[in-house]
Amino acid sequence: MKILLSVTDSKMGGVTSAAVNFCNEMARRGHEICFLDMSAENLCKDELHQNVRLGCLRGRSVHWNLSAERLKKSKGLKKLGLYILGTIKKITIRSGLWFRFIFGKYKEFGKFDVAIAFRQCAPCYSFVLHKVKAKKKMGFVHGELKYMGNIQSWQKYMRKFDKIAYVSNAVREEFVTVYPELKTNACTIYNMFDIEKIKRMSEEKNPCNFDKSKKNIVTVARLDNEFKQIDWIPRICKKLKENEAPLFHWYVVGDGSDYDKVQALIQDTHTEDVLTLVGVKKNPYCILKDADLSVLTSKSEAYPMVVIETFILKVPLVTTEFGSIREMMREGREGFVARQNENDLVRYIFHMLRDEDSCYSNCQKHLSELEISNEHSVGQFFQSLS
Repeated sequence: MKILLSVTDSKMGGVTSAAVNFCNEMARRGHEICFLDMSAENLCKDELHQNVRLGCLRGRSVHWNLSAERLKKSKGLKKLGLYILGTIKKITIRSGLWFRFIFGKYKEFGKFDVAIAFRQCAPCYSFVLHKVKAKKKMGFVHGELKYMGNIQSWQKYMRKFDKIAYVSNAVREEFVTVYPELKTNACTIYNMFDIEKIKRMSEEKNPCNFDKSKKNIVTVARLDNEFKQIDWIPRICKKLKENEAPLFHWYVVGDGSDYDKVQALIQDTHTEDVLTLVGVKKNPYCILKDADLSVLTSKSEAYPMVVIETFILKVPLVTTEFGSIREMMREGREGFVARQNENDLVRYIFHMLRDEDSCYSNCQKHLSELEISNEHSVGQFFQSLS
């Protein structure tokens, strides 16, 4: 089967990781895969399977995301041409006509059995719908509707696809409840994982040098207080100390716009002795594998990669509740689900650290016997095409 997967950019993050994993899994199974990064940066090219082909845009289509910064850097006649395009973009972008114009003279991109617009946005959806030749066309949705804001620019394309794949049943049901007309082409396809790579990378040396006399907690997340609620962690640490929890140290792996705010909060709560911001690590798996406990504090998640990655590495989890989590884990088996407040997280973390009622031991035992594969996700994909 020939499959095109298109993204608007390949900056590393959850969606890009999911795209790379999809391409690699399908390539390993013998399918012909073309990966199109519309930004032409191909930042993830080294992560792709050797049999995945890189696609590229041609002609004026390469300017679909024309910015003021690019205009400033251009010179001579090229600057004049880009200035004209920039004026057209400014006039037409709100109506959606910009993408019709910029892709207008583009000859159809290849011939595929399936073409996938993997990022939910107007340029990705528009290009795959109007400029790719394929027997089936599919769009993906990776977020919870209630936290997406105004989706009008790309929602209008959704009914035109043969299928819209939501990354969890919870996300799908939320969309079709608000937009009943989307029910006819809705399906669920869970994210895929490079399981062998995760296990292999987890065997590398942990740069954090955990103190094994303490319980080591790890959170892998973007440092964003609005959606990831990382600012909860210093206050949770303070409460755990006040409640005389067993000795612990919490490591937060990741970076983000709220790094300085969280660091200041650590100082304010006097939790420097139990909480460390590790920063971005190319290999978080070797840190996560050594953890006694993984904690997720998010307000919103569609199908968070870190949950399954945690289970692949056999680490129990305490997480806040969001729509898809009950599809991903069973209470008391892989871990526990807390309500969306700090005190409930404190309660569950405290119980796990103390192993009250063997809650932690039971999770460890279940995870040691748990086998994870991509078979179900692959099956969902092919079933959606039938």
